[in-house]
Formats: sequence, C-alpha cells, structure tokens
Amino acid sequence: MSQEDQYVIDILDITLDLIDYIGTAASSPNLTDIARHLNISRSRAFRILKTLECKGFVAADTDTRGYYLGLKFLQIGTWVRKRIKLREVAEPILVQLADKTGDVALLMVLSGDHAFTVDTYRGSHRLQVDVPIGIPKSLHIGAGPKILLAHMPEPDCERLMRTMELTRYTTYTITDRAELRACIARIRAQGYVEATEDYYLGEFSIGAPVRADSGRVIGAISVTAPCDRGGPERRQELIGLVVAAASRISERMGYGLA
Repeated sequence: MSQEDQYVIDILDITLDLIDYIGTAASSPNLTDIARHLNISRSRAFRILKTLECKGFVAADTDTRGYYLGLKFLQIGTWVRKRIKLREVAEPILVQLADKTGDVALLMVLSGDHAFTVDTYRGSHRLQVDVPIGIPKSLHIGAGPKILLAHMPEPDCERLMRTMELTRYTTYTITDRAELRACIARIRAQGYVEATEDYYLGEFSIGAPVRADSGRVIGAISVTAPCDRGGPERRQELIGLVVAAASRISERMGYGLA
C-alpha cells in the first residue's frame, strides 16, 4: 500500500468511480451494469445510488431503469466555473475574439488526462460550431487539447504520448504516435496549432496557449469554425488573432511582467 492509498476511504472511492462511470457511459446504465462495472454487489450499488439520488446527484429513468447524473452536478459546475480566475480574466478578450472572427471562441483547461471546455462565446455568423461545456476531450484531437498536451510537464507529456488511446474519430485523426510526436514538436516551435476535421468532419480550429506569471501553460484558447470559412488567407488571419488574444490573456495573468 502506498502512502496515499492509506488515506483513501473505500466507500467514497467506490462512489466517485460510480459517478464517473454514469457520467461517461454511452447510455444510462442500470443497477446490474453499475454493480458489474464496479465489481460490487447489487445491494451495495443500490444503497449508494439511493443515497446519491436523495441528494440530487443521480436520477433514475423510470422507463429504462437506468441512472444518469442529476442536476446537482450542473449547479456544482457553475460554482467551479465561477471560481476559475482564468475564466474571469479571459472573458472580455474571448468576447472580442468572437466578435472579430464571427466564430466560436473558447477556453479550455486541463484536468487529469483530458481537456475540458470551460467557456464558449459565439460570433455573429449564422452557422456556428457547437462546442459543449464540461465534456472531457482526448488530448490528441482538436486545437485546444493538443496545445494542452504539448505544454504539459515533459514527463507527463511523454507518458501520455506512450500510453494514451489514440481513438480515431475521422480519417484525419492522428492515430500514429510518431505523427503525434511530430505534431507536438511543431506546436512547441510555432506557438499555435491548426486542427482540421480530426474530431468532426467539416470543421477546423486554431489554438494558442495561455500562460501564468510563472510561464506555465494554464489553458488554451481557440477559434472553431466550419471549413468553408477556412481558406488559406482566412486561416492566417485567425492565427494572428488567436495568438494575440492568448498573449493578452497571459499578460493579464502576470506573464512577462516580472
């Protein structure tokens, strides 16, 4: 047993695994699914679920008898977003970026081994790319996630590039580790990234890193748009706007002021 393991509370550990399973399952799992996944008895799983249900953390579908996360998590997500200083600092700059580009501007942060969108701002174009808030995203797809992967501490980045599952979402998704390493090297050299149709067909994104006063990358901003608005000249314009916006946010976070 490691030093950290001795402080783990068994029932709480199982409960958090249960919440994670329900939240990431493709469909609402039923009691049998949950008990099997957690390797616990149905009665124990039922008691945990009922406790969570009473507190509003899970809800039961009376038709399918499946369970899904309750609205309590939406409230918690709102609290978390309000406490992120980066979000507060970035908001006016991202609003301007969305206004200038006419497309969706977004802020992403790293949590564990995934990227999470914490804010999106819509532009003026009638057709906008939908970017949901709070959904975990793999780090080998899209502009923001790749930025976050490229600027992780080197041991963590190396571990992930060796071990992460490179799921194929489209024919343009990077699924070769050597290709991913080359992509990461380019991002570090040029300070931004372009990602085209590697998560959804018909859309592209351009991202750049946001740094804290220490120089550590604490987030990524990007603009996401349909490919039919992404000609060569337009992309160069967007690269300049995104990089400039990221620099302004970094300055407001204290980067380069020492």
